[in-house]
Amino acid sequence: MKTVLITGCSSGFGLETAKTFLDRGFKVVATMRKPDASLLPASDNLILLPLDVTDPDSIARVVDAAGPVDILVNNA
Repeated sequence: MKTVLITGCSSGFGLETAKTFLDRGFKVVATMRKPDASLLPASDNLILLPLDVTDPDSIARVVDAAGPVDILVNNA
C-alpha cells in the first residue's frame, strides 16, 4: 500500500485530496494546524497529525511520525 502525506487537510483542496486517496485505498497522512478527526472518514488507513509548516520542529515530528512516504501533496 502506498502512503501519501498531504498538508493543509482542514478544508478545500487538501481535504478533498485526502478523501480521494482514502477512497482509493492509500494510507493517508493528513496534516492540519489543528487536527479535527470529524472532517475525514474514520479509517485504519488514516493518520491525522498536527503540522505548522512554519515551525521546523513541527515538520520534523510529522516526518518522523509519517515514516516512508511515496507521495507528497504540499497544499499548505
